[in-house]
Amino acid sequence: MEISAVDIEIPTPLIDRLLRHPALRGHGPSRAKWQLLESDHLVGRQRRLSAPEAALSITLIQGSLQAGPLEQGFARLMIEGPGAAALGGALATSLPLLPATTSLEDAALVLAGGRKPASPGLAGQASTPPALALALREGLAGLMRHAPQCRADAPPLGVHQSRVAIRRMRSVLKMFYPAVMAHLPPGALGAFDARLKALATALGPARDLDVFLGGMALRLQAALPDDKRLRPLIAAARRARLDAYKPLPALLTGTEFRATIWMGFGLIEALEAVPPQDDLMGFAAHVLARRHRRLKRAGAMIELLPPAELHALRLDAKRLRYAAELLVPLWPGHHARRYLKRLMALQEALGLANDAEVARELVRGLRITGWTLGVAEGFALAGAAGSRDMALEAWAGWQAAKRFWQDG
Repeated sequence: MEISAVDIEIPTPLIDRLLRHPALRGHGPSRAKWQLLESDHLVGRQRRLSAPEAALSITLIQGSLQAGPLEQGFARLMIEGPGAAALGGALATSLPLLPATTSLEDAALVLAGGRKPASPGLAGQASTPPALALALREGLAGLMRHAPQCRADAPPLGVHQSRVAIRRMRSVLKMFYPAVMAHLPPGALGAFDARLKALATALGPARDLDVFLGGMALRLQAALPDDKRLRPLIAAARRARLDAYKPLPALLTGTEFRATIWMGFGLIEALEAVPPQDDLMGFAAHVLARRHRRLKRAGAMIELLPPAELHALRLDAKRLRYAAELLVPLWPGHHARRYLKRLMALQEALGLANDAEVARELVRGLRITGWTLGVAEGFALAGAAGSRDMALEAWAGWQAAKRFWQDG
């Protein structure tokens, strides 16, 4: 069982407002004096804000990270003890505060030009509640990193990676639900999943238009350069993209977004407090076997499946992929890595076929008619046919992969 703890990045202009916040003052005030801090990577000072008898230990740290001649200022509120996430959420109702996505040591490493150490994943975990907590922590960190880039003037990666982080978290919530539901308040997982679903829905149109403009639209222009009849289609798609992106910056910085993040950290805190009580390896093997069987059964006649059923097969492949990506570190070895690689190839091929179908619907939604609509739909159909051939090849490769969770 871990001690509940959370670090919050504090923009310097907000420090005075933070210190006056009623939720924080309820745990103090402390009369502690500032103490100097100095190490290989930071110079600064710290002060305990909570009273000695308070249930939470709350410390404000200010200073600068050091990396040779480089410096980067920082301020963090460090909260430790049961209810740390609840206090963070209370502060965030009126202040734009989110948990830190990296430690000060890792931030100093990045400042020096290095890379943040890769997460070991679930390797070393033995029980389901802390495993789910780790998966949610990584998913929330990814969402917080990429959400600021969900802007029309930024590359499409922000929306794409934000959606990936959300989908992975929703997938692991469903995966672990039977194993952890008894340890959490009723409805807690469902409420968090509903918030994630709403975010994914809001990001969906922007992502679809990014895929269209970066995919089929470019292929159309390359095949028919200088054809003026394509211009209304491209112009309409670009206008629709701007409209889809317009609400995202406010959505991803607002109180509801912050409440979603802090709700997730509240779940993490509750999960980390559960004593070890089950066998993660056995649970993981059962999940992988069940999802493998489902995908194999659904794709038994893959060469004959209509688009709707091929889309459902893609979703089954995606669910298995998310489970395998999370659980593979429990089985070190080349069999697990090979299985995941072939599964990813299958899911990507099925995804291309789905992108073509989405593109057809998108073009119709842009109210394009006549010759331009016919050409666009023809390109989409041709792309879907080619993607099916790739999917058939990838399917054969996946079926031949060794089931690492039962064969070692």
